Amino acid sequence: MKRMYVKEKGEFGIGTLILFIAMIIVAAVAATVIIQTAYVLQQQAEETGNIARQDVSTGFKIITIQGIREDIIYTETVGTGDGSTTSFTKVLSHKPVNPGSITITNSTGDIVLRDNGIGELVLLNGSGVSGWIGYDNGTVHLTFTDAPVSGDKINITYGSGYGGTISYLDIKVGLMAGSPPISLDSVLIEISDGYNDETLTYNASATNFSDLDGSHFGVIIARDMPPCNWERDRVITAGDIIRIYVNTTAVGLYLQPQTHVMVKLIPKHGVPNLVEFTTPSTYTTKYMELW
Repeated sequence: MKRMYVKEKGEFGIGTLILFIAMIIVAAVAATVIIQTAYVLQQQAEETGNIARQDVSTGFKIITIQGIREDIIYTETVGTGDGSTTSFTKVLSHKPVNPGSITITNSTGDIVLRDNGIGELVLLNGSGVSGWIGYDNGTVHLTFTDAPVSGDKINITYGSGYGGTISYLDIKVGLMAGSPPISLDSVLIEISDGYNDETLTYNASATNFSDLDGSHFGVIIARDMPPCNWERDRVITAGDIIRIYVNTTAVGLYLQPQTHVMVKLIPKHGVPNLVEFTTPSTYTTKYMELW
């Protein structure tokens, strides 16, 4: 055995110390990696949860779907001015006449009258003329303050009866319970009659059926609850109700009686709302509840 003298110094434990420090450093690096990974996973989990909640809760609620048939339009001449006659009466060839379908004009186009749905002819352009219409018997009567000039024809365009197919859909829509606001600019509508299938986008300038083509749908606000932002942003919020207009004739659908129809509202985020219905076996009125 080697003898140890007082003046000698030992270096026992240096290697162990180095290993200990190395283990601390490795543990610190590993802990940093684990904490950073856990933080990233937490962020991803929260984002996935938010997206999942949004997708589950976002969507439309279809309240009613109404089908509308188009008037069958006829044109006749009520009378022709001779410079002295101020009163004209005409019994129309087709009756009964559909309320709200009448337009009366003269040859020069400076006089326009329309009926108000209760038998009165209301002047929209020009002056000095009034009148009434009997919807059941088809009698129309006009009275002028000044006699129309000679050769000035007074024409009437009116509806009598309705087409054999549904020409328009009026879809009343709100939001699902708990749904965040939805912008109509990003909404798609898929509609099919089993033979034709079309996907429609929103046309902000379309406020009636005549503004629509085969690629777009129109919307008007029926109820705008606070915050009232429809006119500015075209966004539907909780409590709002909108009416979606679809021109099925322009789209290319042939909605005769007993036709199976599919309508799907597809928001940018959330759950698409699918409704399927069959049109009535007989059409008896202009407006029909379909769903």
